[in-house]
Amino acid sequence: MVAAVAIVQVALSGILASAAAQAPAETVEAEVAGRTVSLAVARHRAYPAVAAEDLAGALESVLEDVTRNGIFLRARLRGEAVAFEAESPFFRHGGRTVQLANPPYEEGSAFWLPAEFVTRWVSEASPPVTEGSTESGAPGSSPAPAADPLPARVDPTVPWRVIIDPGHGGRDPGTLGGVSFEKDIVLAIAIRLREELEGREMFEPHLTRDTDIYVDLDVRSQFAVDRTGDLFVSIHANAAEDERARGFETIFLGQARSEEAREVALRENRGPEVDDAAGSPSDVQFILAGLDRTENLAESRLFAGFVQNSIRTARRGGSPDRGVIQGPWWVLLGALVRMPSVIVEVGFLSNDEEERYLNDAAGQGAIARAIADAIVAYREDVLRRYAPGPESGC
Repeated sequence: MVAAVAIVQVALSGILASAAAQAPAETVEAEVAGRTVSLAVARHRAYPAVAAEDLAGALESVLEDVTRNGIFLRARLRGEAVAFEAESPFFRHGGRTVQLANPPYEEGSAFWLPAEFVTRWVSEASPPVTEGSTESGAPGSSPAPAADPLPARVDPTVPWRVIIDPGHGGRDPGTLGGVSFEKDIVLAIAIRLREELEGREMFEPHLTRDTDIYVDLDVRSQFAVDRTGDLFVSIHANAAEDERARGFETIFLGQARSEEAREVALRENRGPEVDDAAGSPSDVQFILAGLDRTENLAESRLFAGFVQNSIRTARRGGSPDRGVIQGPWWVLLGALVRMPSVIVEVGFLSNDEEERYLNDAAGQGAIARAIADAIVAYREDVLRRYAPGPESGC
């Protein structure tokens, strides 16, 4: 596996680095009235953000009448009212409520909007937002992916097969905490997540491992593909040299945007040293096939937002929100060929307080329920977008 991973890292680095070169890490671009507008981004958090004042100044004819009232920001986007609340992942646009992967926030004297608002709503090259009901206060609609959806996932009478992947296992302990191993923590959460989904309608959960065994990264993703999964959720725990580091994050496939994210991905891609066969050109073709499934990339990013928002609610005040981020993780590449795929980093075992929480049955149950809630909400969102009408079996 070591040689195969080396090929993966080189090939993936080249593919994603090329995309990153077209859109520099510290700027975000919007296509407006036939011209490209570049805006500087800040990284107070794990995700890029643009100051609302800068956005309004650069796009006066598009974003107008910007006003702030406490934690609220209101404006008009192409003539329609738009309203944000700091730390809320939902914003109003006209008569619709739309979900962001990462929330806007206040920093210093400025109000910061996640860069995705620029690329997905402000830019004229972005896909339109479709309308939906907003009576419950939940997201009424979400941007649809560019490519055709997978038919099985949009049939409201067919249960979703959710592939749950507890990271590491066996001879690969993962991150080491003060009193625990990552492999044990994530397995416990994964089993609880399976139980949660078994208790809800229209879901068939499957674990890539349900005991303390090592499963090769290729086998995990192939397991998901062989079972024609509808979602792939890999569960991990984090670590840092700084014992004060805390928080949770959800990862979808993409270029690592920080040195920390790059180091974590490299560590996870490497795994234990084993004598697996060397890779071949088919490995590169596999990568290209995964990246070509743009609907799964778009849906992975969207699903990651549902997961992050749900855990944020469950752990409100208990752990920092590190946001939805991108990462070049090998296990995501394999599963992405067939289904939206994310990695959930549930907390830091290098932090004593978080390690205690993650070892506690109540903490494990809370995280499992939050992920299950996100899966249910995401399925409802998919059916709302692709199969409008009565959603029998939801």
